[in-house]
Parts: sequence; structure tokens; C-alpha cells
Amino acid sequence: MEKSGFQKDTLADWLTEGKETFGEDFSQWRFICPACGHIQTVQDFTDIGVSANNAYQECIGRCTGKGSPKEGDTSGCNWAAYGLFGTLGKGRIVVTEDGTEVEVFQFAAQTD
Repeated sequence: MEKSGFQKDTLADWLTEGKETFGEDFSQWRFICPACGHIQTVQDFTDIGVSANNAYQECIGRCTGKGSPKEGDTSGCNWAAYGLFGTLGKGRIVVTEDGTEVEVFQFAAQTD
């Protein structure tokens, strides 16, 4: 399904942007949940024994038992970019080498 209005990047460009923004250490890359606004690092996922690859498509609350997003609560929720409503128009599309389009959370702003 075509998602118009989304920023589209090749996988190589997305990886380059991540490295330029957060450095070579993938564990320190930060993503923001489009539903609740929770900012999470890849390390947050590995710390709880979950695949690092979940960090760019799932809010960590999905892995820790949080429920639906609640207004004003940015502590995590059960949102996933691959769900029915995707990233609510707040994400981006990464195009893999074989042409597959993957909806992902936005990078969170670097705070350092």
C-alpha cells in the first residue's frame, strides 16, 4: 500500500542519517513513538532482552505490558509501526535493497 506524504529513504541513506545523528553505536540510536511520544534507544530494548530491531517499529511499552496510548503519558504504550494505523503519519518509509517499503518511527532529536 502506497503511503503518500511520508519521507522515503533508502536503507543506506537511513543508516547514514542515523550514524551522523547518533554515532556508529547503533545501541544509542533514539526513536520516538508516534502515539505516546516515548523516546527510546535501541539499548532500552536489549536491556530487557528484546531484539534491537524492535526499537524502530515498536514502542517499548509493547514489550513491557503497557496498554493503549494515554493522553499526557509518554512512558510507553503498545503501539507498533506495522499495525493498522502505522505511524499515524508521523513516521517515515525505509526502502530496502529489494524494494520492500518498511514504515518506521522517526529518529528522536539528539539531546547531546
